[in-house]
Amino acid sequence: MMKKIQRGLFPSVVCGLFSTMMLPGCIGNGTAGGNEVSVDSIPMDTTVYLDEANTESPKCQIKINFKYLKSADKNDSLTQVINQVLEDAFSSAHAGAASPQAFVSSIKESLAGDYLKDVQGSYHTDLKNGMKPDEIPNWYNYEYEINSELQEGKDSIWNYAVTTFQYTGGAHPNTWAQWVNIDAANGKKLDKSEVFAKGTEEDICRLILDKLLAEANKKLETDTLTCVEGLQAVGILLDTDLYVPDNFLLEKEGVTFLYNTYDIAPYYMGRFQLTVPYEEINTYLIKK
Repeated sequence: MMKKIQRGLFPSVVCGLFSTMMLPGCIGNGTAGGNEVSVDSIPMDTTVYLDEANTESPKCQIKINFKYLKSADKNDSLTQVINQVLEDAFSSAHAGAASPQAFVSSIKESLAGDYLKDVQGSYHTDLKNGMKPDEIPNWYNYEYEINSELQEGKDSIWNYAVTTFQYTGGAHPNTWAQWVNIDAANGKKLDKSEVFAKGTEEDICRLILDKLLAEANKKLETDTLTCVEGLQAVGILLDTDLYVPDNFLLEKEGVTFLYNTYDIAPYYMGRFQLTVPYEEINTYLIKK
């Protein structure tokens, strides 16, 4: 029953009961194009009940924390460009709203509408058929949590990380992340081809492999994994060769690569965050 949240808008009028909190909060400062900017956030905490008259009924919990740049100059076009990239990374289906607050509200309305559309009809049918409160299955309860972090990375680059937790009635919840690097000078999102020199993927993968072996040994509380074959024996890299992922951050001390759950390993292993220090990887980076 897993569903992607970045899909089309649902109707803005939702017939469930909402309990919502949304507050802005300034959390950092910097500059963009010579203008003073701060990292601002919009947290929202919402509960949607299948029966609006009964807060003991199954519910969908929605937590959102969208971080973005706020400029002292309302006509700061560079900050607007950067925020568009941030919105695309956070939830592309809702990007381009009139304001950050409207952007977050549209995500909330979509998720709430999705929940009611998915299970409200079945729930009312079960009640009419005599289902008792203690017989209500847990899969009627949904949960979404979308968080973001916006920090300064290497050489005037913004690092943006969006992490999504989702439970929609399946065997287990799912968590995944999307990472983005943004050039603070022009608001451009930096892709792999603009960061890593052409023809260096094999060399970079060798560096990543060293970190992967160390992290896998740590996760499994062993020191016996020393090669790809050893990783494959525990379920890692069974269905794919090692590759340079699209998810990476140019942080202050090194490049951190992210492999989400299932990318290279089974669910129980979780995700892998592997940092290669600049002194090891600088040779393979495109010089500005």
